[in-house]
Amino acid sequence: MSYLRNCWYAAGWSQDIGDKPMARQFLGEHVVLYRTADGTPHALEDRCPHRFAPLSMGTLIDDQIQCPYHGLRFGTGGECVYNPHYAALPKAAKVASYPLLERYGMVWIWMGDEPADADKLPADFAFLTAPGFKAVSGYLRVEANYMLVVDNLLDLTHAPYLHPAFAIPGMTVEERLARTTTELERRPERVIARRWRKSCPPNGPTRSLFGFTDPLMDSRSHMHWLPPSLIFFDAGAARLDEAEELGLCLPAMHAITPETERSCHYFFAQGRNMLLDDPVADETLFGILDNAFRNEDEPMIEAQQARMGAETDVLALDPVLLKSDGAPVAARRALAALIAAEQAR
Repeated sequence: MSYLRNCWYAAGWSQDIGDKPMARQFLGEHVVLYRTADGTPHALEDRCPHRFAPLSMGTLIDDQIQCPYHGLRFGTGGECVYNPHYAALPKAAKVASYPLLERYGMVWIWMGDEPADADKLPADFAFLTAPGFKAVSGYLRVEANYMLVVDNLLDLTHAPYLHPAFAIPGMTVEERLARTTTELERRPERVIARRWRKSCPPNGPTRSLFGFTDPLMDSRSHMHWLPPSLIFFDAGAARLDEAEELGLCLPAMHAITPETERSCHYFFAQGRNMLLDDPVADETLFGILDNAFRNEDEPMIEAQQARMGAETDVLALDPVLLKSDGAPVAARRALAALIAAEQAR
């Protein structure tokens, strides 16, 4: 399977990477993640070149990762720096190292062969560490192709069917869909699926968690796809004729990293501009999101992948397309063009 490689992929939340080696697979490649004593994160190929043992099963000694099988040690650049069996260091004893970038409370990995470019990490996720916002975050491993998760996020018409917690009191599913205005914007490296519901009752969490009692509000749920598989979700609700930034703002990040052709890592974070110092709000909001993703979205996506058999590209199966499929199809086509251009270079 072809991937876009010269870009940043989410590798792990910062707090999850420490001095104990962590094994992960990205784009079909086995990688070990760890931090040296100064706190810097590093990533190496997770396969000793001697007998191919996983380095992630080893330990860190003086910032060097020691193979658990025969004791060779490797530095942060992937070079063999210690051989306990004889003085000489085998010239071929080295593993690949991968550039990392730590930003927004996350460690990002660059899997390409072009020089890593920090400017290629979108600035949309600055809310994760910005004053005036509080975020909760989580992680799921999904047994499905990563673009199926992207499809799910870019088409929110599934929400009334899969996510009862986000129901709008007094509105049927048909009324909810009919009252939603949509707009699709296609750019070479960004697809934006905008959705508004003007002068409609707010959904359940807006009332129960954030305490809004207004019978009618203006709400938005705008999905920004950023290649290869990042989503910035601009969601919120405002009182009628009130500026969006003065109301409830719920920006979110969804970072989906391919593990294999049929599995992926799904990192999510939900910000808010209200109840910043309320631990109950943290717990409640995380519970709502984790339940929606873990128990509602992901079982459906995994079942979808199972029914697709060996195929991982939904478009290859010639699916029936609805109007709501515009954003997922646009993102897939844009990504295919970027991959083709990268391979041509």
